[in-house]
Amino acid sequence: MEMRVVVPDAASVLALAERLRAALGSERVSVNGDGREVDVLVEHESDWGVLHVLDAVERWYDQAEVGSVEMWLGERSYTFARWMPAET
Repeated sequence: MEMRVVVPDAASVLALAERLRAALGSERVSVNGDGREVDVLVEHESDWGVLHVLDAVERWYDQAEVGSVEMWLGERSYTFARWMPAET
């Protein structure tokens, strides 16, 4: 199964890719040609692999100064965004 992480800032892609490579191994992580997407191969559709990708993206996201990140798991799309309380 492939996971894709699309970030709005091309400069942030390399930092995310390095974090994912450290967590999962360089053979499973690549940067897409347009420079805004990191592709991750999750072997055998394992829960362990997906959780490691989510953990690495979350840790990177906590340090990155980007508004939101789009993640794809197979054909499904998810969005990471900073939580902000609603104004009352």
